[in-house]
Amino acid sequence: MKRVFFSIALVISLGTFAQEKTNNDGQFRELYPKAVAGDANASFSLGKIYLEGTSSAGKDTGKGLSYIQKAASAGNVPAIKYLIDSNERSGYGGALELCQRLQKMGDKYCASKMDGLVEKSIPKTANTSSCKKMGDLYDNGNQGGVVKAEVMNCVLQGLATTVPSEEAMSYLRSQANTDTKAFLRLMSYALKSGTPDWDPLYVEENLPKVGLSFKDTQVKEIFAKNGITFEGCRKMERLRKDTLRQRPSVCRMAAKSGDEEAALYVGESYLGGKDYFPDEPSEASVYIKEVLSSKNPALASDALILLLDLYRKQIKFHDHFALVSKEIKRNSPNSKAALASFSFEANYMQKNHPSMALDDIQSIVDIADVNDVAQSVKSLVGKTIDEIIKDRGRMMRAVERDSLLDYKKRLLTQKDLDEIEAVRQAAMAKTADTKVTAEGNLPKKLEAVAEKKEPTLLERLLK
Repeated sequence: MKRVFFSIALVISLGTFAQEKTNNDGQFRELYPKAVAGDANASFSLGKIYLEGTSSAGKDTGKGLSYIQKAASAGNVPAIKYLIDSNERSGYGGALELCQRLQKMGDKYCASKMDGLVEKSIPKTANTSSCKKMGDLYDNGNQGGVVKAEVMNCVLQGLATTVPSEEAMSYLRSQANTDTKAFLRLMSYALKSGTPDWDPLYVEENLPKVGLSFKDTQVKEIFAKNGITFEGCRKMERLRKDTLRQRPSVCRMAAKSGDEEAALYVGESYLGGKDYFPDEPSEASVYIKEVLSSKNPALASDALILLLDLYRKQIKFHDHFALVSKEIKRNSPNSKAALASFSFEANYMQKNHPSMALDDIQSIVDIADVNDVAQSVKSLVGKTIDEIIKDRGRMMRAVERDSLLDYKKRLLTQKDLDEIEAVRQAAMAKTADTKVTAEGNLPKKLEAVAEKKEPTLLERLLK
């Protein structure tokens, strides 16, 4: 059956060699007896006549193939090359074996073809048989990139001893610096815990340099096989000397590959500088943001709380307010956490309104008018409105001032208004007392001036 398929593929390929039909009867009569007698050159030429149908004998594919294969089996170099080219075009794997035959004969016809032919013949998963085949090629001088890479892979997997394992690993590392496939192969060894080559930090630092992403399918498959997950990160001993630098790398790679629990853990660790993560708030925000849109409500809520707390500590008003207003306006499951954190905006406005844009002030006042905002926060915002209007003065348009005053009426309770009035009355009374005191002290000052006498000329001279 295999030979039938080979014949069909070869016929399709050889069809491209067909020339305009000519009468080669004389050549046919001359070649036929020689070919029958076993002459390899005659067999090759006769086989081509049969395949191309250029004689009165007509086209006969079966006979044509038979004569060419007999010629190749007898060592006829043109016949072997003819079959190599045909097999290569048809995709049939026999070309590699034919090239090996030519190489043993000292012919370099396949020198530029070997890597391509080898690559087509490599199985998805290396095995003892394929590794022996690669080893034979390598030992026979076929040490091109594809053959060499596969040989080194076989050695590292323990399926061959063609070269020392140290040499194989050294070669793979050198290739992995620029070759994506080599790097993916190296990952399987560098992430295998408990081996001399275990080096997660190397993988983390170099993976993006070869054009790979932590979320690539192949990368994630290798991660899953080697415990680069939050579970793997969680189970690693935090205080072991040999894992102090590698453990954070395992956790970060898990986070970068899309493991949300790992991302939240890494972000939180960066916030406090714990578990041998440095204290880097900017890095923390990168990982926490990855979890904000999680489909897991609990994780998303934890991420929001952590990020709001970070922005509050950093006094990042715009970042904090963008998160708060987004969650409150869409009434998300996280809106309660956002409402609880809105007091930051109210206090920030009270202290910094002179330097704030009026649009930001208006947005804060607008959010404060939401029903679920705590009354204490509403009151703080409402009481700040008078200060804002007084500070801006004529720089505010009437419509802007009226809008803020309208909000003030809705935000303040009667108790707030009474407190404001009490403060105003107290301020007025203090002003009045100061005025009376000042007026009462005036006659005394005048008397002191009147009682003060100028010294006489004699007194001045004596002095």
